[in-house]
Amino acid sequence: MSEQLDLFGHELVLQAKPAPTAPEQTPPSAPTESLADQMDLFGDRWQRATAAHKALERFDLEAAVEALREAVSLYPGDATLLERANIVAKVAAALRSARRKTKSMAWALALIEPKIPAFLADDWHRRLAEVMEEEAGAGAILEGISAGFHWLEAGDPARAEQSLRATLDREPSNCRARGHLGDALFQQGRVHEARLAYRDALSMEPADVAIASAADEAVRELPSQASDEFELPGAPVEWAAAVGLIERVFLPPASVPEEWLAPDTLAALAPGLRFYRWLVAEKFARDDARRIACRRAMKALSPRLLKELLDRRG
Repeated sequence: MSEQLDLFGHELVLQAKPAPTAPEQTPPSAPTESLADQMDLFGDRWQRATAAHKALERFDLEAAVEALREAVSLYPGDATLLERANIVAKVAAALRSARRKTKSMAWALALIEPKIPAFLADDWHRRLAEVMEEEAGAGAILEGISAGFHWLEAGDPARAEQSLRATLDREPSNCRARGHLGDALFQQGRVHEARLAYRDALSMEPADVAIASAADEAVRELPSQASDEFELPGAPVEWAAAVGLIERVFLPPASVPEEWLAPDTLAALAPGLRFYRWLVAEKFARDDARRIACRRAMKALSPRLLKELLDRRG
């Protein structure tokens, strides 16, 4: 069995060589390496691979390139090693070029995004999140994308939650960040909290929410339910909050702000968002007259969805 190292994964992969064909008669050869010698070589390769891996985790491309070049010089027959070394060298060159264009390391890292291969993506997201917050503070935003999103993509939902809450302290109406907060909470198993975040984002600026990639499948399916099951008009995502309430994916908010139902406010909203507000208002209606007025408003927007609501209530 020969050893082939997956330098950039998280495990050592051992691959057996294919069974040899019938051996040919060959003259006696010089003594081969002892098992101890082979183990030493393997240990050296593993050590150099580990050095490269640790450098890449820090996104220290120059150190990674140096470790990889040393490994390639020792093991020139390892095609995978050579390929990875060349890729990392190209990314390092791209980062050096980007650094000449800007004083901001965060901007430089953002500029090289198209050059980042899949095996470096997590490390790139992590380093970009770190640098964004080093340069601009907790919850930093670059080109409309929060550092919390990059923490999330790097596989650290707890750090993402912390960062995204800082973003929302800066920009409470940032629904893209609020949707990502839902993802971070869901990935930590906090489904109830996650759905509150999703609901609030989808009921304010649904077009800003990355619902197609939402971590919660029930939330991810709401637009398709709006279009396919209920055949609602307009952009399906605009109905996601209302459909989420009817499907009991979401709980209603605890109260109805007075300005919610102001005529000028309602007129500026998409039909799906107006339906959502009337639906919440109907739940908190204090008398039958108010409840009937809410239902009439919902019927004008979508008779079918109102019927579905009433049928489910029995």
